[in-house]
Amino acid sequence: MAPSRVKSLPSQLTFPVVGIGASAGGIEALKSFFETLPGRTGAAYVIVVHLSPDHASHLPAVISAVTSMPVTQVTEVTSIEVNNVYVIAPSMTLSMMDGCLRVEPEAGRDTHRAAIDLFFRSLAEAHRERAAAIVLSGAGADGSVGITRVKEMGGIVMAQQPEDAAFSSMPRAAVNTGQVDIILPVPEMAQKLMELWSNANRIHLPTGDEAGGSLAGTADTEHILREIMVILRTRTSHDFRQYKRATVLRRIERRMQVNGLSELSEYRDFLHGHPEETPLLLQDMLISVTNFFRDREAFDALRSEVLPQIIESRRSEGDPIRVWSAGCATGEEAYSLAMLLQEATGNASEAVQYQVFATDIDERAIAHARSGLYPESILADVDAGRVRQFLTRDAGHYRIKKELREHVLFALHNVLRDPPFSRLDMVCCRNMLIYLDREAQLDVLRTFHFALRPGGILFLGGSEAADSVGNLFSVVDKKARIYRANVAVRADAPMPHAPTTVASSLPMTITPPLGRRKFSFGDLHQRVIEQHAPPSVLVSRDSDIVHLSDRAGRFLQYAGGGAFAQHHRGGASRTAAGVAHGDIPGAAGQSQRGGAARPA
Repeated sequence: MAPSRVKSLPSQLTFPVVGIGASAGGIEALKSFFETLPGRTGAAYVIVVHLSPDHASHLPAVISAVTSMPVTQVTEVTSIEVNNVYVIAPSMTLSMMDGCLRVEPEAGRDTHRAAIDLFFRSLAEAHRERAAAIVLSGAGADGSVGITRVKEMGGIVMAQQPEDAAFSSMPRAAVNTGQVDIILPVPEMAQKLMELWSNANRIHLPTGDEAGGSLAGTADTEHILREIMVILRTRTSHDFRQYKRATVLRRIERRMQVNGLSELSEYRDFLHGHPEETPLLLQDMLISVTNFFRDREAFDALRSEVLPQIIESRRSEGDPIRVWSAGCATGEEAYSLAMLLQEATGNASEAVQYQVFATDIDERAIAHARSGLYPESILADVDAGRVRQFLTRDAGHYRIKKELREHVLFALHNVLRDPPFSRLDMVCCRNMLIYLDREAQLDVLRTFHFALRPGGILFLGGSEAADSVGNLFSVVDKKARIYRANVAVRADAPMPHAPTTVASSLPMTITPPLGRRKFSFGDLHQRVIEQHAPPSVLVSRDSDIVHLSDRAGRFLQYAGGGAFAQHHRGGASRTAAGVAHGDIPGAAGQSQRGGAARPA
């Protein structure tokens, strides 16, 4: 059982706070770190270690011997002060709330193995961009989940060079996440931290206007930012123009800090000359971060208030339950939904089938999700009963059992551009909308309404809401961010928004309309369908193709010959109809690139 989760409040501290995680072999690494650290750095340091109570009780004395900073073992609520070192007490878990450290007794062995992850998460949520996380020598993978939250909130992540560690598995697990900014031998870490903080003080970027999306800066600055976005779009095919400007600037600022650059123009030039920086900037922009049952109280509300109603309605109609996890990142949330559905349908009086469609535009994250392999520290989020039912031990990790994985279909998909799924009972999209500008948020919410059955459920993140389209959704549980789709009428009826780019037309001859017409099928198709619906094909009563929408060619393949013959050979109208119906979204099975990306 995980420790109680008290929501961290934003910290009012103005100095950096460094969380340091270590396990086996970590004592020597900690000594080496503090030996090279000046006594007055303008930061505070919090050490979380995996040691037996006997060893842990001696740790403050060990650290005091190599630093002039005061070292305190945290046994009660303690205020964090600059130029101080804090050490976790034996058999306790540590969290940061506002400007204080809070301790709780460990709730069990699983909590002990995730103590670093739990602290890193609370550090990130409380201290945000002024947080730093360092993973040192240790066995296991603790810390590899928590560092992703630090990265998500704009903090810096460092790891000991695995070859330099007495026990390399902890730093190696952190590095393998792709979320570590800097990998160094321990003796070089202190100097690097000093350089990072010094450079951070020199960076002065304009502020982003959240409402209008404009930059509060010079025209030259706006031009430089556009250049950076063009480089990113050209090299990766991902377009971030619909992200909030403040979010884009924060992500760029992180990369400037890591690379020791203080001017936006310097970073543009650096990006031009260092192509290897582009994927690193992309990963910072995507931030594919989540965890199992994130915001547990919200998932509890979903389990108790919503799923029984969905199951009962599907049981009476005989249809399978269809759920879409949009922006699924590395899959933890999609599997969490599948676990709840398996539990709920298993308790139903009659068998009810279910399917979870999980999508994201981050190819690396989707590959991770498909593998279903997660570090041992997920035990802090998944209770023991579900671990036994849904997970299997796999060489220091846990893998989702095949029986559950078969219910979850992962696919690349851009929710801002690609056609949605349809006839859904629930859409889960958590902590993605907060990164998009207002217009993009409205588009996505309308798309979700279009994808849901009447009365279907929308499940959002803790900082998100559907109030901006209140005519389309009604509140089920405001605290849990659960909404129900209303039946839209007249102008309220949402349709998927038009694509932002136009694909090349299919090189084929279209059968002309028969008889005398005073209008063009193409014009009619363009006006009525093209701007408001997924890719489609217009056919005549005789099943002849008379017009293709701009993007329909992506889904059709033809050999040479006339259009009439091709139609009868390839069944084009059937394929296109399936796409337009929504069963085959634009990226369910192929890589879709471009458009605004999903952060976590």
